[in-house]
Amino acid sequence: MFRRRKPLSALKQLRAVIWPERGFRRLFSYLFQRIIRLPGTPASIASGFASGIAASFTPFLGLHFILAGALAMLFRGNVLASVIGTFFGNPWTFILIWLADYEVGLGIIHAFGYGADLHVLSIDELVAIMGNVIRFLSFTGNISWANLSRDIEQVFMPLLIGGTVLGAIAWVASFLITIWAVKGWRLHRAKRLLKALQRAADDKKVADLDP
Repeated sequence: MFRRRKPLSALKQLRAVIWPERGFRRLFSYLFQRIIRLPGTPASIASGFASGIAASFTPFLGLHFILAGALAMLFRGNVLASVIGTFFGNPWTFILIWLADYEVGLGIIHAFGYGADLHVLSIDELVAIMGNVIRFLSFTGNISWANLSRDIEQVFMPLLIGGTVLGAIAWVASFLITIWAVKGWRLHRAKRLLKALQRAADDKKVADLDP
């Protein structure tokens, strides 16, 4: 019933993932409306959404939904909100996330006197390695584990450490912002409903007074 009359080609489907048909502003507005209208307490919604964003900082590509749901349950958050939160990790943000994770993780490793054999990767090198990881996990390229193992040693620990630190920071920040937004929207909605009820009561009084 809700399928397109003319299915999208593979190229158009890929374009829709990279650039939504109606633009990012419309997409973000839709996601925001979905979040604030979810059932549950503001704390559970905020915790779930924050868990999804935090999971996006981890290097476990393909497992973000599962990790986000696990974090949401751990922090007693809304699981559906955690799924929405994973949209933070997308083709437009992954490169920035990986770069930030790697820089922070490598800095922490070096600060503790480890990782002397780890050289600093360029953006192109980091993107190439993560691209090979994606192709390996999705079985879309002729990439073997032997090809990846050395590169994984170079990037996995910095990404994991940096992703954990930045994910924790992102969790706290997004939790505070989301709980403020949900509480504000619910308060605004309650005031609107109260005004609507008052207007209806006033209209009824006027109607009763008319002969």
